[in-house]
This record gives sequence, structure tokens and C-alpha cells, in this order.
Amino acid sequence: MKKLHYILLSTVLLALSSCHDMLEEHPVGLATAESYYSTPKGIEDGLKATYTTLRTFYGQQEAFFLTINGTDLFTNGFGGVTNFPDINDYSPNFLGTNAFVTTIWNNFYTGINQANAVIGRAPNVAGLSDAEKNRIIGEARFLRALYYFHLVQQFGDVHFSLEETIGVQTTAKRTPVSTIYEQGIIPDLQYAIEHLPAKATQYGRVTKPASEALLARVQLTRGNWAEAERLANQVIKSYGFQLVKPYARLWDIDNDVNSEVIWSVQFTPDPLLNGAGNESHLFFIWDYTFNPTMVRDIENGRPYQRFMPTNYLIKLFDPSKDARWDGSFKTVWKANRTGVINGKNVAVGDTSIKIVTYPVADAVKNAAPYWLIDFKDRWVGNINNTEIGGMSRRYFPVLKKYLDPLRTSVNATDGRRDFFVIRLAELYLIAGEAAWRQNKPADAAAYLNVIRSRAAMAGKEKQMEITASDVNLDFILDERGRELVGEMDRWYDLKRTGQLLERVKKYNLDAAVNIKEMHLVRPIPQTQIDRVTNPGDFLQNPGY
Repeated sequence: MKKLHYILLSTVLLALSSCHDMLEEHPVGLATAESYYSTPKGIEDGLKATYTTLRTFYGQQEAFFLTINGTDLFTNGFGGVTNFPDINDYSPNFLGTNAFVTTIWNNFYTGINQANAVIGRAPNVAGLSDAEKNRIIGEARFLRALYYFHLVQQFGDVHFSLEETIGVQTTAKRTPVSTIYEQGIIPDLQYAIEHLPAKATQYGRVTKPASEALLARVQLTRGNWAEAERLANQVIKSYGFQLVKPYARLWDIDNDVNSEVIWSVQFTPDPLLNGAGNESHLFFIWDYTFNPTMVRDIENGRPYQRFMPTNYLIKLFDPSKDARWDGSFKTVWKANRTGVINGKNVAVGDTSIKIVTYPVADAVKNAAPYWLIDFKDRWVGNINNTEIGGMSRRYFPVLKKYLDPLRTSVNATDGRRDFFVIRLAELYLIAGEAAWRQNKPADAAAYLNVIRSRAAMAGKEKQMEITASDVNLDFILDERGRELVGEMDRWYDLKRTGQLLERVKKYNLDAAVNIKEMHLVRPIPQTQIDRVTNPGDFLQNPGY
């Protein structure tokens, strides 16, 4: 299967390659957009450039901090506290000067303007059929919709333009979120649905089902329940997607292209094409090298220790029947050098660390021939060093969805794993929630039981089934947490359901003391506010 890879030519143009193609660079930066984008190859390269923004967000640290941290499921690990505590904690220091906020703002607007250029210029390109023009425009409009969707969810009212900006623009206005949905995001996705193929000629390009799936997500966010369910059902039934079984197989790095992925952002093992790469593998790992029988290696990863599961996340799973716990989290490490633990010799390949999600007596832990880290459901700060969260937030179950054992060295950060943006399981979750919102709890339970059946341990399928009476908003959010943990959607889920403040105050004690209504949007980057010549029309979000 072919994949898209991207390499920047000049400042905006990219060359597209598959894993079997030879990359050919051309000095297109010497040409003007006016002349180059008027050719079939030029407009295609302009479209490829529009995809670039995807890899500045998906798989990157800034996006994880702004989508999964500061929620009911993740708080700061040791590296988060040490380096970037403010977002999770909703600190008074979380301001428009925050570099992560500035980065995603700038990158999304770069992507939007690139999309605007393609959309505006493609109709005038000679040598392309109408179908080809519509496909190019459809892909660009999908990407523009996605970029605006992130912006309005993060920042609320933002500057909105569907026209290419040429030269320096010094004014901006904040357009209401509803207008951006009604005049931008929704019609863009409807156009993409109408004009894109069911299957792309090159893996990684946007398709009709990807557009329907994203619009289902948008309509769920907007509260258009019937339309969200209809679109989700369309994707579920019409294109042959299937859930990967068992759940853990979904995260096998050699299984990036599989029947469940509706659309993913492409990365590659070629360092010349991969840029910064997918860095997801860095952020959910704690420093296992404190153990005397462990040294850093490729298999166990480079530990940035940014994000630690909350107690609530740990308690969401029943590992005795739900395979998603073991499929999502690493809890056992094998020694990669000899050493002594609790007075016992440990050989290479023996268990060196084991994390369990229940309390264990100290005498049992002290007698084990490995580090036995237990869970007593106490928040960090009120624990001992042999519990989850111990050693200053260093010990915790590791989210293993993003581990990258194919990196080139123990310190390599440029991962090659694709990033799954939309997968089939989410469509069942969308349909289930939308059905429940329409007072159809039996239908909701039926949708949710499909993914719970896939998640069941062998022989535990009946125990995983739910009935209509089990379905409520808390259950839906919990099921989304179990299925999609760490997949860059939790902050959005809590915000759109009105549960962000309540759940953070209840389950993330680091953030509970500070979070307020103002935190339903992020601060507008100060650089943006400082640069406009009409500051009265472009005010900071209240409270920041």
C-alpha cells in the first residue's frame, strides 16, 4: 500500500512520494505561485503542501498537551511537572505567551491559507478535467475544515477567511463559532463528500468516508444528533471497514494500514522525508532506568514522562474482562541487564518491574524478585514511592499505543508510526451517543456493544454486554475513555458535553483548584494580538 510522504520545497511546496517512489526535487521556489499553481503539477504540489500542517499537530507534544492533558484521564507526569505544568494545571501562568498555543495557531493558519490558495486557483488550471479539479478542491476543503474545527474548539471565535491572503495582512476580526461552522466547516465537508472517491489512489489522501466521518464528529459537536448518527452509519455500513481483532493488534506498528483506519496522517522510516517524525512515543513513558536491571533501549523507549494516567483512568478498566487495558498499557518490563532487586539476583529476560492496579501488602512487595508497584487510589503527594505515581510521578502504567520499536537508536525522537486520526470504533461511539441523545437507548447500547464485544477477553463477551438501562452520559464518556484513551480527543469530548469543569474538578486534583469557566477556550496567542492594527476588533479571550 502506498503512503504519502512530504518534504518541503521552498516554504510552501511539497513533493509527494510513496514508499516505493523516488523523490525528485525541483527548484519550484524560484517560480511564483501565480505561474506555478496555474499548471496541473503546480496545483497538485500546492495541494500536497496543504497536508503538511497535519504533521505539525498529530503526533506532536503541543497537540497532546492541548487535547489529552488537563482532563479527567491524564495529568502531568514527572516531565510534565518539570517542563510544562501550566496547561494541565490551568495555572494563572497559562497565557497567550504560551509557546504551544502559539505554535498550533500559527500552523493551522498556515495550512488554511495554503488550502485557500489551492481552492481559489484550481478552477483556472488548464489541462485538468473537471473531476480532477473537484478532487483537488475537495481534498483542500476537507483539510481547511479540519484546521478550522481544531481552531474553534480550542479558541472559540477566531479570524475566518475563505480567500487566499497574499502579502502582509495587519487586520483581523473574530468571527462567531456558529458562522465558521455554517459557512466554512460544514459546507467544506459536504463538498468533499460529494466530490472525493470512496478509496484514494494513494494511501493517506482524504476520501469520501473520511469526510463523512469527520462531518459526523462535527455534527455530534454541534448537537445535530440525527445527522451525526446518519453519517456514522453511512461510514459503518458502506465501505467495508472492519474492527481489528484483537484490540492490541490495532497498535502493532507493522499493522499501520488496516481495516479499521478510515484516515491517518502518514509518517515514514526515511529520515529525509520524515521531518520531526511522529513523536508520540516519547510522552507517555516513565524513566524505567531507575530500576537497577534496566538501561535505556529501543524497545522500551525514550522517557519524556509528560503524561501520567489519573486514578480515574486506571479504575475505568476491568482487566479481567476488558482486553483494552492490556492492549493499551504496558505494565511489565523485562530486565535488559543483570542486577539485584530485593536481595535477589535478576537475569536478563527476567521480570524487573511489574505494575498492578490493586493494593499489595508491603511484605509481598519487599519479597518480590522485581519492583512491584501497586495502586491504592491515593493522589500523588499522599503516596509512598512504591505506588503508582511514586518517585515524583515517575511510576505509572505506560500508554503503549504509540511505542515505536523501529526507531533507529535509543535516543531517536523521529518516530515512523502513522497517526490514526479517524478509525471505525469512533463511528460506533458517535452513533451510540447520537442515538442516546435522540432517546433511543436500545439502539445506543447496540452500537456500543459492537466495540465492547471486540474489546472482550476470550470467553467474557457476555460479561461485556450492556443493556439500554446502562447507557447515560457518564457511561458514554467512560466508554470513549476506554476505547480512545490518548488519541487526542478527550479535552474536546469533555468540552462539548459540558463536563470539562465537573470532571476535572472531581478526577484531576492537580487542575481542580484552578479550572474555571474561562478555560473552556484557550488564550489567543499574544503575538497575534500584538500584530494586528485593529486591536479593538481582536480582543483576548476573557480571563486571560
